[in-house]
Amino acid sequence: MNIREAAYYVSLSEEKSFSNVAKKYRVSQPTVSAAIKRLEDEFGSQLLVRGNPHRTIALTHTGEQLLGHAQEILYHYQLAKTEIKNSEKRRLVVGMPPIIETNYFPKIAQRLSPEDLTSIQTVEEGSISTMNDLKNGTLDISFLGYIDQITDQMIDVHQIDQQSFSILVAINSQLAKQQRVNFADLKNQNFILFKDSFVHDRVFRQLSNTNHVRPKVIFRTNAAQSIVNMVAQGIGIGFLTNAIKIKNPNIVRLRLDDPLQPMFKIGLALRRGMVFSEAQEKIVAILKSTAK
Repeated sequence: MNIREAAYYVSLSEEKSFSNVAKKYRVSQPTVSAAIKRLEDEFGSQLLVRGNPHRTIALTHTGEQLLGHAQEILYHYQLAKTEIKNSEKRRLVVGMPPIIETNYFPKIAQRLSPEDLTSIQTVEEGSISTMNDLKNGTLDISFLGYIDQITDQMIDVHQIDQQSFSILVAINSQLAKQQRVNFADLKNQNFILFKDSFVHDRVFRQLSNTNHVRPKVIFRTNAAQSIVNMVAQGIGIGFLTNAIKIKNPNIVRLRLDDPLQPMFKIGLALRRGMVFSEAQEKIVAILKSTAK
């Protein structure tokens, strides 16, 4: 089975139409039919139940078996193309959630040479999106924030730090007189949060469910500074990890007293089995050493 045959086969499983697949790849319909026939001859099994005007194409049992392998072949083929392209360009594409770029990466960057920094292409996005892009090859490596131990067989994570979560309030609010608070006591407060692609949203929902409350979220953003600025103006209260350093004198940070609350972990994630170029490996080694 070659790459083109695998592509035709996977598309046919989705489109259920020879003509649609032919249009997609700009080939003739007999070309697609011939490719599928070659696959059936190669594996010695009928892979499809051919459709008619009243019945769409369906995969047989062995056809379903082959589909999983064909998808894996296409995945690794595309991954290899992306990795080699980045290696040839002497480029390391690094996922960089905004929290880490602002609060951790400046210290790490001190250990990198100007040439190393020039070779790094950062992609700024939340940690949940980062994991998906790391697995599909859009990223070579990635920093990420997470709460649960990552057990994905494709990913290795080197932990750098961990911090608790806290509540942010304006200095002139009634809550600012307290040093600590229980999440359940905030059920009537207006929250300003990160968007749902961030780990913060997951922890917030977890605490809400545990305490059987549904606090009102009035605004969501990708930027921690936006949360800080709006809280300082008394527009609402914030929910942030202590990994984010705050210097605004108009903000008071309250400790959460909830038992067994999740910790925000910061780590460096790599795809298992990825082979880096010499230039890439040099940078990765420095980033790994930071995580020890």
